[in-house]
Amino acid sequence: MEQDRDSRERAANRSSATDDLYERAERREHLDTNDRDEEHKVFGLGLSAAEARQPAYGQGVVVSLLAAGALLVLAIIAIGDGDGSDPPLGQTTDSVFWLVAAAVVVITGVGAQFSERTAAAAAAAVGHPRPSTAMATAWAVPTIAAIAAILLVATYHNQAMLFTGPLIAFFGTAGALLSRDLLDEADAQSSRTAATIHTLVVHAVAFLAFSAVYLNKLDTWILAPAAGLIGGILVLETLERGGIRPPSRVFYAIIGGWLVGQTAVPLNWWPTYGWTGGAVLLVVFYIVAGLLLSYAQRAAIRSRDLIEFGALGIVLLLFLAITS
Repeated sequence: MEQDRDSRERAANRSSATDDLYERAERREHLDTNDRDEEHKVFGLGLSAAEARQPAYGQGVVVSLLAAGALLVLAIIAIGDGDGSDPPLGQTTDSVFWLVAAAVVVITGVGAQFSERTAAAAAAAVGHPRPSTAMATAWAVPTIAAIAAILLVATYHNQAMLFTGPLIAFFGTAGALLSRDLLDEADAQSSRTAATIHTLVVHAVAFLAFSAVYLNKLDTWILAPAAGLIGGILVLETLERGGIRPPSRVFYAIIGGWLVGQTAVPLNWWPTYGWTGGAVLLVVFYIVAGLLLSYAQRAAIRSRDLIEFGALGIVLLLFLAITS
């Protein structure tokens, strides 16, 4: 009897030990799965094809670093005491500077688009193709960021621009490419956060670009088209979230750019200098881009959209007018 009891106890102990081993193995597998999931997140957002896109992320960083390095060279060329002439961006620069600057803008845009193309191909290879309504506009924000950095470097031509210019070029390019990846690959629960990051990047670059143009108080026939071009290109990128076909997207971008450009005409007669003019153009861009995006997404503009963009925008414009 005692031998049978001992045998049963030993068998029960072996069974319990085996169960413990299975439980520990399952816990380890669960933890490993969570760890792998965490590796596929950026800013806490689930990226379904992040592993396949790693080479493209590296290309984006390289393009951003090259843009920053080029801006450092331009800042070194432009640094110096100005002669007090107008516009300020021409005080210490010459044709060589602007030729190099044009090359930097083109290379930044082409590099950003190539990086995006590589990322899209990598995602498609693992079963995550881009939407059929997508456009090749990855160049848009990096190009405008490079233009803004170059204009600010030429306008201020001081030692601070040795740091600020490259910083704008790097984060403008890297932020634009990363935010587009988040929009494309973020899971449904993270889409709102991804859209917020994309919006912040676009509007930050818009403010710097509009301010860089306005700071120089250029003639209206130069300022208005420049502001309109900047606004139109950034509206085109904003509509990346609209889910509309390319022809409609281009048409809306032309409308948005025209409205921003028209705002620059009376703004150029406003007796104020500094960054206020850039802030006004930013608010107008916020209103126009927001309403166009809302219409593109729903084929209608809701009362909530009118309050969020129209009413808030008017309040901000009044605030800028009073405080300037």
